[in-house]
Amino acid sequence: MSSGSRRYYDMAIVFSCPHCQELYRLRDELAGKQAKCKNPDCRQLITIPHPVTVPEDALEEAALAALTEQPTQAEAPPAEQVIAMTCTYCAHNFTVPLAMGGKNTLCPNPECRQRLRVPEPKDTKAEDWRQAKTKLPSLAKEAQQKLEGVQDAGDTRMVSGKALQEAGAIEVEYEPRPLKQKILFGLLSAAALGSIVFGVVYWMRSGQQEEEDRLMAEARQELDQTRNELLPTEAGFYSALLNAAAAEYALRKNNPEMLKQAHELLGNARDELRKAPVGPCRNVIGGELALLVIAFGGTEDQVREQIRLRWQPETGNQIVRVNEKTVAVHTELRQTLALLSAADFEFKLTLTRRLTRELMSKGQAALAAELIPLALFNDGERDEARATIALEIYRLDKASALPREIAEELKNQFAGNVKGSYPTVHTLFTVMGIDRKPPLIPPLPPTGPVNDATCLAYVGNRLLEGKMDEALQVAQRAQRSDIRLKALLLCGEWGSNPAAVLDAVPAVLGAIPGRRDGSQAHILRLVQFAAVAGRHDLTSTLCNAINDDSLREWARGEAVRQRIAASAEAKADPKWVEVPEIAEKLRAGHAWGLLWVARHNAKLSGNRAEEKEVTADWKPAPIHPFALAGIALGLQDR
Repeated sequence: MSSGSRRYYDMAIVFSCPHCQELYRLRDELAGKQAKCKNPDCRQLITIPHPVTVPEDALEEAALAALTEQPTQAEAPPAEQVIAMTCTYCAHNFTVPLAMGGKNTLCPNPECRQRLRVPEPKDTKAEDWRQAKTKLPSLAKEAQQKLEGVQDAGDTRMVSGKALQEAGAIEVEYEPRPLKQKILFGLLSAAALGSIVFGVVYWMRSGQQEEEDRLMAEARQELDQTRNELLPTEAGFYSALLNAAAAEYALRKNNPEMLKQAHELLGNARDELRKAPVGPCRNVIGGELALLVIAFGGTEDQVREQIRLRWQPETGNQIVRVNEKTVAVHTELRQTLALLSAADFEFKLTLTRRLTRELMSKGQAALAAELIPLALFNDGERDEARATIALEIYRLDKASALPREIAEELKNQFAGNVKGSYPTVHTLFTVMGIDRKPPLIPPLPPTGPVNDATCLAYVGNRLLEGKMDEALQVAQRAQRSDIRLKALLLCGEWGSNPAAVLDAVPAVLGAIPGRRDGSQAHILRLVQFAAVAGRHDLTSTLCNAINDDSLREWARGEAVRQRIAASAEAKADPKWVEVPEIAEKLRAGHAWGLLWVARHNAKLSGNRAEEKEVTADWKPAPIHPFALAGIALGLQDR
């Protein structure tokens, strides 16, 4: 190949592996391609350099030097055929083959591996005029002179691969990567991107959780500072409710340490109730605590991960560490229900239905049948309680064997003379096809008023047969107004037409003398039905029918909770809770209602700062902690 009158020659590619210095001599067609080093101790991927184009006079200079025994760069000892390098990043000293001049290389320091430019070797030799433009001896003359700019056939050379590539005659060939390598690179890239995204999300969530934790801490601090403004009994209720909210919040963190904290908070709430005098409001808060306890139970995997409690106490097969205190839902629920043993029987029956349904949703119907009658009812009440649980299980799971087992046990127990009234047991016997003679309840007369037990027993039978209209007719034939109310409540629990039940309630409500004791529990449950149905005028009427001051306000707060649940997409209005201006008039129901308002609105907006600003002026002061707790729970609900 010529350039002007000066001739150039492409040398074979001679280079060393930049990783292990293995020497290679390859054809110039391989220039620019990638291959693995043949050294078994190296096997690194290397790029084959391009051949070095050497002018003709340099070749003759090498020949002349060989004749005069003066070594040239091309024939210098191997130690001199390299270029000394110093990494500008880590100051590591190393050498590269002379052929790498003007090219890029990687620093061999494994802790650096930065890309460096190899400097061009300097040619300091003077040109020998005797060797210029000829291969003849220095004193020889050419046989014929060449005309400038004319090239004869003898000057032609094979065109190198590099020249063809530079001229665009051929495309640059790249060594194809194996499919496994491509997949590996793709997975590594995806993993790196995933790690970055996970890190950002984790950082953001950690910050959010810290803010929510701070809300709960601030709520506790505020209540501790303001509880002396409340009546002593209400102060205990407020503390119990806030501890319960904090326990639920900690439990849902799904963390072993937070499970311990949630269990401690549950104990604190229970202690606050234990100090309070027995009364209707104490009972309803205790019922909410019992429902919270059920949330502590978990699957075997959750128990193993120590983020939930086992349902039953350990049987002795498990290995327990020394001084380790083990807890179970069975134990916690029994302790909580013990607070309610002195409550009104009708309230306990209503709560029993709710607890049974909740335990069944967790697959714990057997726990309901075993524990609730013993923990919540006395000897004279227990049979009706067992029958109530059996009927709830039957209504929700007709394939369950538990209702028949309970019915057979009660049949044996009622083999002799029976004293007392057992309408629910009679309903269970009828549903299970147990023909007891004489029957526990006399037959239903075709017309006219019916006694209390007969009314309740046959209302239950008609409802379980799917005869809602007949059940309503029987309910209104009861001689006593409070029994009519109880029968209507049963129609609301098991029937298919709650609107018809609510329509019949006002006439019965006005005839209840005193509206105390069991009737108050029935009215509270009917308040929930009316709120869900959007019958807000009836809700207000029902609440006003409750004589106990604290229970009345609790019913209003509970109505707000049910109203929110019935319209989950609509924002709640704090004005739904009529809060007094004086702290001494605050009741637990005010805190309960506003807790759910704040919780629901925070769930909808997801904006912590906005919700804090909206609730900042909630007064009196003891109410505001429940705004903070509600926001924390609402953000967690999202």
